Amino acid sequence: MRRVMRPRPMPRPTPRKAIRKMLAYRTRKMARRQMLGAFVGAGCAALMAGAAQASDFKVELNETKALHLAKPVSTIVVGNPLIADVTVEGSQLVYVMGRSFGTTNLVATDSEGNAVLNLDVSVVSQGESTVTLTRGPSGQLSYNCTPRCERIPGVGDNPDSYDALMKQVAGALSAGAGANPAAGGMPQAPSE
Repeated sequence: MRRVMRPRPMPRPTPRKAIRKMLAYRTRKMARRQMLGAFVGAGCAALMAGAAQASDFKVELNETKALHLAKPVSTIVVGNPLIADVTVEGSQLVYVMGRSFGTTNLVATDSEGNAVLNLDVSVVSQGESTVTLTRGPSGQLSYNCTPRCERIPGVGDNPDSYDALMKQVAGALSAGAGANPAAGGMPQAPSE
């Protein structure tokens, strides 16, 4: 006759042992999560610091932003003046204008040639107000919608439409030059 062996039931731990085991398990699990969180946090901080250095200064296309310098500078050079341009106003104030989309850098040195500033400049879209209408092979048209949509010249627009719009803008500017003091056409004061 064959005897069937049944597994012996494990003795149940006492409630104190069970509680200690559970607490030890939870403590180890929490410690692992905290370590993982610390490593992930440190990694994210390092990535964000690198990202902040990679794109220190953002300016919108066809917009100007003031850049106040901590020290006086004597020379300012833009890596690619087709992307961004600068106007210097004194030794510690620079206006940066976005010319076309992209990223370039701006280097400022003092009178001894020491680098005071090395800044990455990113020219970005004008945001929510710019709408681009694409018309198949005839190209695209750009509009500024605040709140009514007006046609604006944009990078990548249909060349024929762009040229026609620029002629209209130039005509309006030349027509207004007679009343524009900056253009030398200062209106005369009425004589008495």
